[in-house]
Amino acid sequence: MTFEEFETLVETSLERLPARFSGILRKNGIQVLARQSAPLPLKKQFPDKIVFGVFIGVPYGRFVNMQSEPTRIELYKESFEKVFKDNNEAAHQIRSTVVHEIAHYFGFSEAQIRKLGY
Repeated sequence: MTFEEFETLVETSLERLPARFSGILRKNGIQVLARQSAPLPLKKQFPDKIVFGVFIGVPYGRFVNMQSEPTRIELYKESFEKVFKDNNEAAHQIRSTVVHEIAHYFGFSEAQIRKLGY
């Protein structure tokens, strides 16, 4: 898939979120960014795993009194391409990954998210 197609799939998954959640993301300036590939430190942190996406920053409702990176969610095109040859299958996983990472923003742990099926 082209990078533009990947961006469109990410944007479409955001448009399908319940308005309550997408409104909070917009209000708080949380971006969901399409990236070509995961950064090297992330690949080194998870050497035997394919990382589809990551939440970076401060969870919703928490305040940190120090400067930090902007809170955001990143999704990695290269990871989806390694696993999915079909764009429809990739689209399903992209949506699932967006929901998974947004759940981290709302304070859910990895175990809680997995229990919900994401």
